[in-house]
Amino acid sequence: MNKIIVKGLLLMALLFTFSCDEDDDTSFLNNRTSFAYFAPGSSAELLVRETGVSTYNVVVRVSEAKSVARSFSVSIDPSSTAVAGTDYNADLGNLTIEPGSIAGVIPVTGIFESASVDGKALVLNLESAEGSDLGVVTQFTLNIIKFCPLAADFTGDYDLSVVALGIFDTPTMTPGTVTVTVGSGETDRVFSVAPYPAFGTFTPFEFNFSLICGKIVVPAGQVTGVGCGGVTTTLGPQATVGEYDPADDSSFTIYYADDEAGGSCGDEIAAAIMLTKL
Repeated sequence: MNKIIVKGLLLMALLFTFSCDEDDDTSFLNNRTSFAYFAPGSSAELLVRETGVSTYNVVVRVSEAKSVARSFSVSIDPSSTAVAGTDYNADLGNLTIEPGSIAGVIPVTGIFESASVDGKALVLNLESAEGSDLGVVTQFTLNIIKFCPLAADFTGDYDLSVVALGIFDTPTMTPGTVTVTVGSGETDRVFSVAPYPAFGTFTPFEFNFSLICGKIVVPAGQVTGVGCGGVTTTLGPQATVGEYDPADDSSFTIYYADDEAGGSCGDEIAAAIMLTKL
C-alpha cells in the first residue's frame, strides 16, 4: 500500500513539473492556427489637421500570441478614392506582428493640402497573415477627412425654424426648441426632433450633421420613422450645402434632401431649416 502511495506522489510531482514548464514556454502555441482580422471594427475616420501630424493606426489583430515574428500583407481595394502620396502616406510593405504580440499596426498619415471636406476612402484588404487563417473582418475602410477646428461650441438649445418645406409642402421637422449635442466625432452634431407635424404626432428621430471646414455636411440615409406605403422616408444631402462661421454658432441654415433619392412618398424635395441659438 505504501509503495502505491509513493508511486502516486511521484507521478503527481512529474505532472506538476511538466505543467509548470509548459506555462513558462509559449513555443507550444507556434503550431496552433490563429485567426487574423482588422480590429476593432471595419471602418474609422482620420481627421486631418492643418498643423501637426494626423495619423491613424490601422490594426490587424491575431487571436493568439506566438513566440516568433509573423508577417502579414494588405492590398488596396479598387474602390478606394484616396490616393497614396496625395491624400495619405502609408508603408504597406514589411508589415510584422512582433513576437509575443497579438497585433500589427499600419500607420496612415493624412495630407492636409489635398484632404477633402467630403472625405476620401482608403479601403484595405487583408490578404494574408503568416501562421493564421483569415477571420471575418478582412476589409477596412479609413475615411480621410479634412478637419478645421471650431472656435464656438455649436451645442445647446436652439430654435428650429423651417426655411424650405419638404414633401407635400409641409415641414419635415417640428418647429420649436431642440438641443444640439456632440455626435460620434468632435465636429459631428445631433439633435432629436419629431418628423412631419402636419400629419400627426410621431416619435422623434435623431438628425445628424457635421461641421467640416465651413461646410455643413448632412449624412445620407437618416431614417425619419414616417413614410408612405409602409416604407419610411430618409433624409440626406442635397445640391445646396449650408455654410457656417467657426467662431459664431448663433445661427446657421442646414440644407438637406427630404425623401432622398425619390423614396416612398414621391420625388426628392430640397428642404432646409434654420437653427438660432437661445
